[in-house]
Amino acid sequence: MISGSLAKRYARALIQLAATPTARDKYLQNLGDFHAACKTHDPRDPSGERDLIKVLAAGHHTLANRRAILHAILGRIGADPNVKKFLELVLERGRISGIAQIYLHYRDLVDELAGRIRATVKTATAVDPSTTGRIKKALETATGKQVLLETEVDTELIGGLVAHVGSYTLDRSVRTSLDKLRSNLRG
Repeated sequence: MISGSLAKRYARALIQLAATPTARDKYLQNLGDFHAACKTHDPRDPSGERDLIKVLAAGHHTLANRRAILHAILGRIGADPNVKKFLELVLERGRISGIAQIYLHYRDLVDELAGRIRATVKTATAVDPSTTGRIKKALETATGKQVLLETEVDTELIGGLVAHVGSYTLDRSVRTSLDKLRSNLRG
């Protein structure tokens, strides 16, 4: 792992390599694909020794072997040459274990430049597409940005919803209302 400020610096460095919005999105896709490829988990290996990030970060493997593994992964996902060079640098500097943090910071920078914001809405039961569309439209109106909406089901909410938009949280769940009522009755 690396510190958050260091991950942000790497993310900003990569964003400077992207000359166009299309390149930024391509780099984002490449980083996401690389991150997903490295997160593969082998259930036969509970120690996590075969986790690709651990292998790439392991000092007991030679840099040449780790670079060969990196190139194999990047070739498989069809990474852009700039992303390949960037990830080589991250590997050589011993920062590859922080790729998840770098990816998240880079994603946030790309979204900000594109006028997008990510939101997660949790509901007690699955919502139909028309309701999801209305929620998305309301969030876009409130934020003035394009909303990339993910929905999750959390049966503990009982009813209502909890929306996480950027750093803001809107909790209109029945569970929270009951907790507030319980607290008011006690106090």
